[in-house]
Amino acid sequence: MEHEILEKLKRGCEARGLIYDDIIYEDEIDNAIEVVNERRGYKPTAGKPFEEKYKHLIYRMALYTVSKMGAEGEISHKENGTNRVYQTSNDYPRDMLNQIIPLARGV
Repeated sequence: MEHEILEKLKRGCEARGLIYDDIIYEDEIDNAIEVVNERRGYKPTAGKPFEEKYKHLIYRMALYTVSKMGAEGEISHKENGTNRVYQTSNDYPRDMLNQIIPLARGV
C-alpha cells in the first residue's frame, strides 16, 4: 500500500515540477501515516500500517507538505510576482485533519 502512495506522490510532485529523492517522499508519507493513525487511534501492524480507507488522505497530506517545502511555517509568500497563500502554518490543513474519524473506544 505504501508503495502505491509513493509512486502516486512521485508522479504528482513531478507534474508540479517538484523533484526530490525518494527518501523525502517516504518521510512525508510516514509522517502522514503517523498523524492519521494517532488521530484515528489506530494501532498499526506489520501487515497493515494504516487503514486502506485513509490511503487517499495520506497521499494528499504528503503532497501538501512536499509542495510546501521551503515555505514551512509561512501563511503567505510572495516571490517574483507570484503570491501563495496557505490555509495554515501547520503541517496539515484543518480540513484534511477533520476527515480523520477517531475509532470508538470501549468503556
